Amino acid sequence: MPLVSKTVEVAAPAESIMAIVADFESYPLWNEEIKGCWILARYDDGRPSQLRLDVVVQGQSGTFITAVYYPGENQIYTVLQQGDHFDKQDQKFSVVGLGATSLLTVDLDVETKLALPKPMVKKAIADTLDYLADNLKTRAEQLATG
Repeated sequence: MPLVSKTVEVAAPAESIMAIVADFESYPLWNEEIKGCWILARYDDGRPSQLRLDVVVQGQSGTFITAVYYPGENQIYTVLQQGDHFDKQDQKFSVVGLGATSLLTVDLDVETKLALPKPMVKKAIADTLDYLADNLKTRAEQLATG
């Protein structure tokens, strides 16, 4: 079960970064691997609690149903409930504000359905994580500069 983590400094306030992470339906605007995202259920306060994501990663199409949790301020945690390619896919987005900039940390923990060597899985997940964190950073900085 490879756990991969990446932290990047983002020239944007923590609230702006978290607003992008929480705007699930807009993911296809900044992450070309996500072809669609739909909110299936919401908590009583209106925040999404369950999502459907249609993706194409390295030519492989997939559909994922994920639960969404908000464990703390500036944290969003998603847990795979069912989906193609993975038995487990947990993501945690955490942001720490540092004034004019913020530190964004994305943690990704997966278990593939296919028996693959852990180093191969970890490399693929690390590449995916780099792509995700870098695209989120770019989106936040574009919106911060107008």
